[in-house]
Amino acid sequence: MGFAKRGGDLCLLDRITGYIQNVQKAESSVAEITSQIEKLNVSSPLSSEHKLDTAFLEGAKICAVFMKATASIEREATESAEAIALMPRYISFIPNGETDSTSNGSPESTDLQRVIEKLQRAMERLRRAAVKLLESQRGKANNCLFDLLEPISGALEKTLAKESNVDIATSALDTLFVLARHKLKSADPDTYSPSLDLLMRSANLVAAGSNMEDIDSGRLEIPLSARANYTRCISGAFHNLAGTLYQDSKYAGAVRFLKQACALGGSALRMRAQGLTKQRTPIEGKTIEDRPSEEKDQEAWKQLEEQLTRRWELLGICYTKIGDRKLAHESFVQSVKTFPYASSNFVQHAKIADSTGVFATTPALKQIGIIIERISYLGACELFLDASSLSLRQALSSGSWDFDAVTQAQIIGMVLERQVECLESSLWKDDVKSAVRALLEDALCIYEKSQMPIRRARVLIRCLEFLWKDNGSATKRGGSINWDSEEIGSEALVLLSVEQLGEDEGQAPYRSQYRAAACFWLSLLAYREPNCQTSLVTHHAEEGCKFLKAMIQPAVSEPSPKAKRVSGPLKKSPKQTTTLRKNHARTASVRQTKAKPTRGAARDPITPQPRKALEKLSTNASKVAHATVGETTNAIKFQSVDKLLDPLQMVIQLLGLHGLVLLKVKLLVVARRLCEQQAFGSKDGNGSVAFILTSVDLAHEHLKLGKLKRANAIFNQCLSIIKTNDVSDDVRVRLLLRYAEALAIAGNVLGSASSYCEALGLSERLMSDEKGVPSAQRIRTRVGRLERAAMASYVFSVIQFSKDNVVLAMECMLQSLRLWNRAIDALARASDVALDRSKVKKNTYSRRILFDGMEWRMAEGLLSTLFALIQAYFARGSAREAEYFAQQAHDMAESLNTQAMASRALARKGEIQLHQGQIDTGHESLLRAAELLADLEGTDAADIRRLRGDFSQISGEEKDPRQLYKEAATMIAELEKNFASLDGSTSPRKSGVGSSPRHSISGTAQETVVPVLLSAILRQHIWLLRDDVDDEYQAMLEKLIALPPSPETKAEENALMGKLTLHDVYGQFRADMFLNSLAESTISLPVGMSGEKAPSFSASTQDIVSTLDNAEELFWADLILTARRGKVSHVRNAAVSLAIIKALQTSLGKPGKEGPVLVARLLDASTAITLHREIMETIQHKFPDVQRFDDLQWPLMTPNGSPLPRPIAQAAKTRLRALEGSDDGDNDTTTDDKSLKEYWEAILSRYESHTLDTAALSTSRVDSLPDNWTVVNITITEDKNTMFVCRQRARSDPLIFCVPLKGRRETDDDEHLTFDDALNELKEIIRLSDQGTRQAAHVKKDDQKARTAWWADRSALDKRMQELLENIEYCWLGAFKTILSEPTKIPRDIISDFRAHLDRVFKRSLPAQDRKQKSKVTLDDNLLECFSTLSPKCRDEELEDLVYFILDLYQFHGIPIAISEVDVDQVTVDLRTALEEHAARAKARVVPKQDSHLFLVLDKNVQGIPWESIPILRGRSVSRIPNMECLMDKLQFAEWQRSRGETANEAMATEIGTIDRVKVDPRKAYYVLNPSGDLKGTEGRFASWLGSMREVGWEGVIGRPPSEQQFLDALTRKDLVIYFGHGGGEQYVRSHRIRHLPRCAATMLWGCSSGALKDMGDFDRVGTPYNYMLAGCPSLVANLWDVTDRDIDKFSQVVFDKLQLTADGVRKNKEGEQGGTSLVAAVSQARDSCKLRYLTGAAPVVYGIPFYL
Repeated sequence: MGFAKRGGDLCLLDRITGYIQNVQKAESSVAEITSQIEKLNVSSPLSSEHKLDTAFLEGAKICAVFMKATASIEREATESAEAIALMPRYISFIPNGETDSTSNGSPESTDLQRVIEKLQRAMERLRRAAVKLLESQRGKANNCLFDLLEPISGALEKTLAKESNVDIATSALDTLFVLARHKLKSADPDTYSPSLDLLMRSANLVAAGSNMEDIDSGRLEIPLSARANYTRCISGAFHNLAGTLYQDSKYAGAVRFLKQACALGGSALRMRAQGLTKQRTPIEGKTIEDRPSEEKDQEAWKQLEEQLTRRWELLGICYTKIGDRKLAHESFVQSVKTFPYASSNFVQHAKIADSTGVFATTPALKQIGIIIERISYLGACELFLDASSLSLRQALSSGSWDFDAVTQAQIIGMVLERQVECLESSLWKDDVKSAVRALLEDALCIYEKSQMPIRRARVLIRCLEFLWKDNGSATKRGGSINWDSEEIGSEALVLLSVEQLGEDEGQAPYRSQYRAAACFWLSLLAYREPNCQTSLVTHHAEEGCKFLKAMIQPAVSEPSPKAKRVSGPLKKSPKQTTTLRKNHARTASVRQTKAKPTRGAARDPITPQPRKALEKLSTNASKVAHATVGETTNAIKFQSVDKLLDPLQMVIQLLGLHGLVLLKVKLLVVARRLCEQQAFGSKDGNGSVAFILTSVDLAHEHLKLGKLKRANAIFNQCLSIIKTNDVSDDVRVRLLLRYAEALAIAGNVLGSASSYCEALGLSERLMSDEKGVPSAQRIRTRVGRLERAAMASYVFSVIQFSKDNVVLAMECMLQSLRLWNRAIDALARASDVALDRSKVKKNTYSRRILFDGMEWRMAEGLLSTLFALIQAYFARGSAREAEYFAQQAHDMAESLNTQAMASRALARKGEIQLHQGQIDTGHESLLRAAELLADLEGTDAADIRRLRGDFSQISGEEKDPRQLYKEAATMIAELEKNFASLDGSTSPRKSGVGSSPRHSISGTAQETVVPVLLSAILRQHIWLLRDDVDDEYQAMLEKLIALPPSPETKAEENALMGKLTLHDVYGQFRADMFLNSLAESTISLPVGMSGEKAPSFSASTQDIVSTLDNAEELFWADLILTARRGKVSHVRNAAVSLAIIKALQTSLGKPGKEGPVLVARLLDASTAITLHREIMETIQHKFPDVQRFDDLQWPLMTPNGSPLPRPIAQAAKTRLRALEGSDDGDNDTTTDDKSLKEYWEAILSRYESHTLDTAALSTSRVDSLPDNWTVVNITITEDKNTMFVCRQRARSDPLIFCVPLKGRRETDDDEHLTFDDALNELKEIIRLSDQGTRQAAHVKKDDQKARTAWWADRSALDKRMQELLENIEYCWLGAFKTILSEPTKIPRDIISDFRAHLDRVFKRSLPAQDRKQKSKVTLDDNLLECFSTLSPKCRDEELEDLVYFILDLYQFHGIPIAISEVDVDQVTVDLRTALEEHAARAKARVVPKQDSHLFLVLDKNVQGIPWESIPILRGRSVSRIPNMECLMDKLQFAEWQRSRGETANEAMATEIGTIDRVKVDPRKAYYVLNPSGDLKGTEGRFASWLGSMREVGWEGVIGRPPSEQQFLDALTRKDLVIYFGHGGGEQYVRSHRIRHLPRCAATMLWGCSSGALKDMGDFDRVGTPYNYMLAGCPSLVANLWDVTDRDIDKFSQVVFDKLQLTADGVRKNKEGEQGGTSLVAAVSQARDSCKLRYLTGAAPVVYGIPFYL
């Protein structure tokens, strides 16, 4: 039979089986045999002798059936279908196990025993064959095999229940495992219970009789060790099926199996431990011993210890998946309790590492760290457990561990530290704060001072960190420890200094690190105290710096490429090095590898194989923090270097905000060295990220201090690193942007643009999807994107600023500011200190506490941008905007409790106020700034000293300004000295990278700290010493010249040298016998006199001319550098100084035809500089579609730095298409808008191409003006001693008078009216007038006495105003007022006769020796024409002006004249006679030009004077215009109007010819009458008239205020707007809304001071008129000061009458009809209609060009 089976011959087996069955009973059927088999106990010997033969025969029969069935299964295993079909044939022979077995109890026979064993082996072979076939058919249902194995299993279980036998037990368990595994179908929940029941049967088999009494009595044949082994295997079977269900996401089903797997696994381990303890002896005859010694067994038990923790974890995850978080938490806790701490060397790791390092050492420890993470987050943030339930201290203490108390304390303490670490990212929640606080207290209770001092100190440092993040609230809640930061810090430092370390000997190398960390946290906590003491912040920071410096080894030498590197025990994963900060949301991932079922022999241990799928398991339900692992190297031993770098970086940023620049750089140097050794002293070098970031911060600090070369060297080193190291794109972007900023500041625009474009390309790869991540991480990711965009916008602005594109630079700077604010707001919303928006006003900052480095960076970036904006607006001349941002910076600094930044903001504010002329207010701001700094010395203190010196110069108060400047320079010298001691530290060292330059920063000058500030100090000091040229003066001058050049410092240097040179010229004038009166003489350009040959001058005069040439060259260089971006006062002074130089050169006979044109252009360029700059910005806001992009979009540029348009956002495109589609019915409007946009673009193009150089300014632009227009510039020099009056007319050379304001009218009896005297008198008159205007409301109508007194005061003021204006004309202009005369057409012969008369006058008056020379020179026609308009009735002093002027001309042309010998009185009489004769001859022949108009271009000093009412101009058509550029704008607008009109009326263009007016349709008008409701008299006077005007199309409001949009729509859509109300309507429409209008109507603002331009000191004036000019308003009528309503109403009524603004007049005025009265003429003619002809009549002025009705 055996041979037949081995040969697989089934036929032979059938024959043998048949022979056996027919031996006893041929009629025996299969049923009878089966019945006998069922009655046979296969495991017990037969007891009766007479049954022995039957047993042999029956056993042989069964064996034969089993062997045949086995052979059939084995043979058909490869043909499963046929084998399955044969199964029913053999199943009938298998006992079903339902009948009880019997035994006669007789002694065993050896033969019978062999039969039984043979039967057992036959059935076992059959079972194995069936199992094997079933395994080969995985996934296929095979009920036949199940039906075969079920009775086999039943028989085995029944037998095992009677009497234990390890072989039967093994077979039974294996059968049940296979059946359970194959019955389970994940997709069919109905199979879960049958499979679970099968495994429970296996558990019950082993558990039967497992009580301890049976074990102790030895009645069991299965020893305890074997039972433990079986329990382990059963536990593995449960686990395997649970893993299958888990992989198929059947979490609820998996729970049922996992619960048993965890329980049985724990039981198995306990049973094994009991067996090892009792040391039981083996049972005789058995193969399984109580004390397993086989290596295989040892490995299996070790595997169970490791897997039990993972099983509990998996159970917790499944509970989480089904939503039962409480049971999940309990399961996770069990996972931690069952972790094999001993076998994992947990305690050994804990002795040399911190919690971050311990839980990152091995995969097992990493996994248990993740589990602790889950427990902590789940308990604190989802279950909201109380602190005692959350802490694992109690759970771990209750465990039955074989550890001593100290070891157990080390384990529990480390777990508690891990819990604290895991909850750090959720500290913004109050419940988490309470939990962390309790955990820290538990940890301190665990770590005793004597046994674990360093670990206790480490927890104390965590307490300091917690206090920082908790905002000090822990101190208010009490607890088991004193939460005072100073006490905690002191205890930590003491513990770190003890010599007896107990269990912490392995922690000794990290004491310095912990000391430094403690000091840094103490520094931060000191900052947050209500009364922040900078000295305490500094002390702790310096102490921390000392500890770190003691740790850092000398610079790492450059390693050889082949050098072997040794790494420490802890390593960072490559992924960790690519992140900028710690990743706070790491979770384990589930591998998608399916588990393989266990196979093998029945007697082998059948523990399920470890599943890769279960090695790392996670759930998305709890996204919790996971700290990165610090890296330790042989160079420096650190625990969690990030834990040190975080407070270190915050302290560095804090020191910068506190103005502690030197200490900040020291710490940056130390941090850089630390990161360098971590990066290049380790095996993988992955620490290069921290090194690069620290290097970038250090380089940027050098950049801010002016150390450009040093910054460039550091940047180049970092650029070399990123070429050879795997660095994240975020770090690369940050580096490239900072490098681009440095290159731009150094003037390397091409290199800067290249780096910027490279950063832009990298940034596009950083657009990550924020979906599916925790909200905290999503916010930080978004903030990081905002930060990059803010940096990019700022760097872009710096590049554009270097290219002199100031408008775009400031636009991007504002974009950067918005992004920084968005970033801070986003972080605030993510913290518990978020602002209450309902209580905080917009654009204000409340007190806030920043927690981490990202928030510090945002605050620092915001403050830096604010200060940059302050400087930009200050330079542009926009003082109000600069002061606004200074206040914003101050508020932000106060909210951050940073006194240095608050002081800096106050200093900037004080500087602005000083330049505005607010001397006392500015001084107060400077004193407050100095008080905030206390005794702190540095750049801020030096700057405040400089500003106090400026104040002292202006006011003459405080110290000697020279002393203050000297103190400021000394502070900078001391700072430079301290930095020199850091040269070896801050300079780039040879490390593991090269430093080949990528882009170079040129320059050979010696670098010094803050060169711009030092330059400003030296310039002011040198200027004060200009009259005391000594060694100190010379040394300072040399030091100034030696400073590294930049556009700003070089321009200021040129300006100073130019001023000093001009000062020397005036000194030479005073020393020259013939030229000493030149400074007090009136000079004309052109010179006004020509001769037959050029005059010859002395050597001294030629030296003066040469010196003037040098000064001119210096000022031109200055002007070119500052024209676009320099300070307004600087540009103005440079332009006026050049005009003075040109005037002096002309007077000294230097030829130059372009002189008058050049001076005229320079004088024009010196006025309204801010307006010129602001209009370029304003134009970009006139059309909303200009900015249709998100701030997050980086500005684009070409590689050469030229800006590119940004792509339009998709939403904006949709809106634009919708708008375009809605205009289909209004094509005319669309066309007008398009052409209007083209008009403004043309204006912008002209302004952008405007340059201030000799070539551009030598060409006159007045030829394009109408012949009847005259432009007059009036400019006062900086010292207020000279006035330029320049007249320009079309097709005529400019005429310029340089008139001295001092000395011309001064006598012993009559003091001259100085400039300041005139302005003070004007201010006093206006002040008293305003006061009287306000008092008018209190004068009762029936109080005649009061009314008489009030009118008497008003009349007196009116008289004072008249006298002031007459004196201004007489004292300042004198005879030269004729430059303001009306243009006339004078025949040539009249001019010739007048020249002859003058020649005779002066020829008779000169001494005889001078007459011959005098005859060789003649007066120019232009000058003669000007003087010919002088009235013969003028004062003698005015004639004397002319006499002295002509005598000076003779002298300047080389004709020496002894003035003292000239009879001036006689010459004056003769000159008057000549003028009388000329007037008589010219009376009939000299014809004034028809409809002449004069434009006044007034500089900021004289804009408050009503020039229109001085005698020579009163009653004439005079209007104001900011400058020639603005006049050209208005003309271009008139041309635009004409181009629109050509379509409707082509004849119009032919009739107009040269445009001299704008078109106003009187039917398109809008009015606002008495909007405040308190001007009842005005309303009564005009209401009826306006009512009649509604009939001709007028619209408006009466007695109520208009909405802002109504006002704006009227200005945009109407041609004329009339306002009767208070002021200029500023309370109804904001100024920036007016500025941004694309079109503005001609406007009349009849309110008080509506036309006043506020005096802003050194800045250009500001006010409502300029807002309307920027809006494109062609004509504006407004009042210079306050007026009474009745008088101004009378004035305005006269204007309306002269313009024929009546219903009938408007009807008669057809569109395009010319003629009538101009607005300007109507205003000038209405002045005398007022009762107060000057106090009211002089107040209204016109801005812009005329319009006619």
